Amino acid sequence: MHLRHHGFKLLFGCLLLLVSNLAFAAGATVDCSGATPGAFTTITAALASLPAAGPNNITVTGNCTENVNIISRSQLTISAVPGTANVTAANPNARVLLILSSQQIFVDGVNFSGGRGVLVNNGTDVQLSDGIFQNSSLQGISVINSTFDIFNATVQNALRSGISATGGTLGIDGGVTVANNGRAGVSMITGHLVISGGDGTPGTENSIRNNGSVGVSIANSAEMDIAGDNRILSNGTTGLQVIHTSTVIASDSTISGNQGVGVHIGETSHGEFSAMSITGNGATVGSGGGGIESGSGAAGGMEVVENSDMFIDGQVDVSNNLATGIFVSESSVLSSLGGNTLNNNTGDGILAEALAVVHFFGADTAAGNTKAPLECDTTSILLGDKTGLGGTKCKITLK
Repeated sequence: MHLRHHGFKLLFGCLLLLVSNLAFAAGATVDCSGATPGAFTTITAALASLPAAGPNNITVTGNCTENVNIISRSQLTISAVPGTANVTAANPNARVLLILSSQQIFVDGVNFSGGRGVLVNNGTDVQLSDGIFQNSSLQGISVINSTFDIFNATVQNALRSGISATGGTLGIDGGVTVANNGRAGVSMITGHLVISGGDGTPGTENSIRNNGSVGVSIANSAEMDIAGDNRILSNGTTGLQVIHTSTVIASDSTISGNQGVGVHIGETSHGEFSAMSITGNGATVGSGGGGIESGSGAAGGMEVVENSDMFIDGQVDVSNNLATGIFVSESSVLSSLGGNTLNNNTGDGILAEALAVVHFFGADTAAGNTKAPLECDTTSILLGDKTGLGGTKCKITLK
């Protein structure tokens, strides 16, 4: 009897806690047109009516002119039917959306334009989705020391970079377009960048394209994981850049049509690639522009330089680039596990210089390149299985 009585009190206490939490849940409606009786006409006014601690919900319609500040709040959802709510910055010198020191913030279906873009600082579980973020005078979205995810959204036409993060974790989770921004598409410094594309269904892919400089960049001991249908296309310089002791593990993605080298691994960094298509890169390099990244300007497809290392683990297609397929230089190491193709590049299939090491653990194919399938200078070393490469120009060859 004593045990049953104790269990009843515990159950009763849990029910009281649940009822208490539901009692404190609050919501508000915003119609920026003023047409809905009783609705707030700004998101700012709706926020002021709600407690800092949620769960709280705000639904939005209409065209709002304001700068929205979410500061020290938790469990807040701001939502709209996509395409029915637009927020334009009232103060062009402030963030159109600021999320500061807040947790479990979800903004869904609302478009934000102008001002100095979106800033998420010291946030936990912050998510943006189903919206357009555009026309910022700085970065489209800046993320500092936060856990942040974006999906089914577009970030475009920022004067500087599209999405820029420092510290924390940045997730790009499918259906995201980062396009036509003035500098980098996506960048991460000293944090973890996760780019998870779709399953091949149209609209689920991530597309990072037509940005003024690099498509995706990490630096300063950052880590990047890329998987699924991701497309890094037609950016003004490098497609994918990994520098300053950083690491990338990438698969199932396309890096194509970037003006500089498709992939740059440099400054004591590490890269691993599988099931990738790296094609049509290097127009500036191939035209004699001197190269975007490496001093020699040799690479169109991929390069690993400055005491770095790179693995191509199978099904990596480095073909039809407008300069050498893969360039290895400055005491760096290229390791191939076999099953990769390096065809029809303008230049060598692989070029190794300046104390480079190229190690084949399995057979690759290199055909139709303008120069040799593989060429080394007199300081570099070739090891392993050269089957499928045809003739190589390497004086130091080890079994």
